[in-house]
Amino acid sequence: MKFVVLGKYSTQGLAGFVKNPSDNRQEAAKKITEAAGGKLLEMMTLRGAYDFIAIIEGSDFETMAGMKMLMQSTGTIEDMNIMEAVDFNKAAEKAAKAASAYRPVGK
Repeated sequence: MKFVVLGKYSTQGLAGFVKNPSDNRQEAAKKITEAAGGKLLEMMTLRGAYDFIAIIEGSDFETMAGMKMLMQSTGTIEDMNIMEAVDFNKAAEKAAKAASAYRPVGK
């Protein structure tokens, strides 16, 4: 399964970069992802509402949620959103199957 992770560093995390600007966070992210049984496919720093994006291959959402708990508990990450990639056609198949049982409001 592939996951897209968007994150924001906390004030504490940003202070760590100021103290050590050459800190390789991609290597740190790779290590924690591998320790959880996943694979970091790509990680980039962003401009805008989020500070970084990571594309991760993982076994399940619970593993990703555990990584989020750990990373946010350190105080370095302020906010982290995990989105799971889905097969849109499979989702449409499920919607088509359920459509016969659905009754719109007022009908």
